[in-house]
Amino acid sequence: MDKPSGESQINQYNKLSAEYSALTEIDPAKQFVQYPEALRLLGDIDGKKILDIGCGPGTFARMLSRRGADVVGYDPSIEQIKKAKQTEEQEKLGIKYFVGDRASISPEFKFDKAVSVMVLMYATDKKKLQDIFAGANEALEENGSFCSITFNPTFKRFGEVTYNRRVVRTEDGKIRVDFLDEDSNVKISANFSDFSVSDYETAAKEAGFSKIEWVKLEIVPEGKEKMGNDYWKDFENDPPYIGLVATK
Repeated sequence: MDKPSGESQINQYNKLSAEYSALTEIDPAKQFVQYPEALRLLGDIDGKKILDIGCGPGTFARMLSRRGADVVGYDPSIEQIKKAKQTEEQEKLGIKYFVGDRASISPEFKFDKAVSVMVLMYATDKKKLQDIFAGANEALEENGSFCSITFNPTFKRFGEVTYNRRVVRTEDGKIRVDFLDEDSNVKISANFSDFSVSDYETAAKEAGFSKIEWVKLEIVPEGKEKMGNDYWKDFENDPPYIGLVATK
């Protein structure tokens, strides 16, 4: 499950933490698109201070740390941060984890770059979305950047099974994603906000970012080889994920 926010969604997220933690380690979309493309957007991170926004169980934070970054991660889920800290005890990488949001971290902490992977669309409304951007902006050094992988606002294949997921629009104006097993049975479901391109850009600009760039994502060659071209059918024409880079 990608990361919900908001009180009721956090409760759901905590209950499903074990399933989510397992998914982050094996999910093809994360392994072959979301995580490697987030690394590409970040660029050279060796020796850089990185803030992982909505870090979950710390899967991506560990990837960053192994590449030489000094990493701090936060997440609203107590269970996910508990899992992240347990893993840190088993493999000490020096990552610091906090429960909550940017306000949970000392304002003296400043970062070269911030990152989020499938987090922004779980903001419950436009104000909460702006709050995430504002927290990132406040955390960054001058000329720092916030690199995010999020749901593509122009995605069209609602109701179809795409890459072990089915995405549908709900009657309350939200989007629901069902995560499917090998037999197409629903393992986990989560709801997120149906933000537009304009919603994201407005939130970033109002939070103080001066430049916003959208980046088309690619499937790494290993993913094409392992999963096959049929698995990734129509990804290039209608990608469910997109990159966004906001610079101070």
